[in-house]
Amino acid sequence: MPITIAGAVQQKKIAVGKQVSLTNSHADLTCRAKVVDVLVKTLLLQVTTPDMRQLKALKPQSEVIISFTVPDDAIYACQATIASFNEDAALIQIKQATPLERREQRLDYRLKTAEIIYILAEQPDSPLGQDWHQACLLDISRGGASILTSVALPIGTEISVWIPLDEVDHVLEATAQVVRLKQGEEGQAIAGVS
Repeated sequence: MPITIAGAVQQKKIAVGKQVSLTNSHADLTCRAKVVDVLVKTLLLQVTTPDMRQLKALKPQSEVIISFTVPDDAIYACQATIASFNEDAALIQIKQATPLERREQRLDYRLKTAEIIYILAEQPDSPLGQDWHQACLLDISRGGASILTSVALPIGTEISVWIPLDEVDHVLEATAQVVRLKQGEEGQAIAGVS
């Protein structure tokens, strides 16, 4: 089903204040802009200051590609035409020419959560020993999860995970491998596991 700008607004994929990318291959232009106003098939964009010098190449009726990211969903893009351009205010009005396309979308839905879980690192030489450690499950999908932990888990570490399901009085047990690490706050890390 083709997605219009108005449909993307209704689905909460784009709104005033959203950052978008604006590209034009003929003018060798790529810049960032902020959505200032949204109409049915029209966006009013304000270009961010560092990109202003590139805009002199754009003229009304120039074709551009607008793209934006919806976290945990996909990158959306469509072709558009510049309806008007106010260089002094750095405002560009664009009119949608093609439906929005989903690009680079996630294969699986990612459920956000904040559940307390328990992890056991499978590291025989580790100072952790064989103790279970409390962690927080941030999100989960069919292919993996994000876990907030204070335990050092190098990439490649095999872990056992216990997820208490209080609603059904059951514990879900799984094994996983750390595939990504991101520094969290106060000495904690966010481990992406598969």
